[in-house]
Amino acid sequence: MRHALQALRAIVMRELMKFARQYGRLVSALVRPLLWLAVFAAGFRNVFGVAIVEPYDTYIPYDVYIAPGLVGMVLLFNGMQSSLAMVYDREMGLMRLLLTAPLPRWWILFAKLTATAVLSLAQAAAFVLVAWALGTTLPVIGPNLPMVLAAAVSSALMLGALGLLLSVHIKQLENFAGTMNFVIFPMYFMSTALYPL
Repeated sequence: MRHALQALRAIVMRELMKFARQYGRLVSALVRPLLWLAVFAAGFRNVFGVAIVEPYDTYIPYDVYIAPGLVGMVLLFNGMQSSLAMVYDREMGLMRLLLTAPLPRWWILFAKLTATAVLSLAQAAAFVLVAWALGTTLPVIGPNLPMVLAAAVSSALMLGALGLLLSVHIKQLENFAGTMNFVIFPMYFMSTALYPL
């Protein structure tokens, strides 16, 4: 068991250190939701807003409505992008090295999934801080915190698992981008992240 936990720690730390060296990856992960929050939410605040209809008790500004969906967008895009790293690792031969370890294959996938979830949650936390700095109030801290954390962790794990499922079946790096867009955009635009349905 100790060896399995060391392998989990090593894989998670490798992904975190690789991410720490790629400043552009954090910036690019934050640009898309911040663009929605700063530009579109400011422009649509007076047009859309969320009217006083069920389940809302009061008028909700559009930036407050869209912010949780943008957190979901950060989790979704990072879950898919991190699984792109698995396809790259398989092409470069790193997955062969990992598979020679005396550990079950499911544990290696679990370690990759844990690393993806940790990265997704770190990027979501960075987005929440920047959104707060821009003046968007989110009910994150307070009595809702355990539910928010549970929802964020389960979403990060689920979306990371979806990305890993795709990366297991897609063999080439070039094919992954098209498949990733085919999965991401319908999921995102058919959700209630940007507008109430």
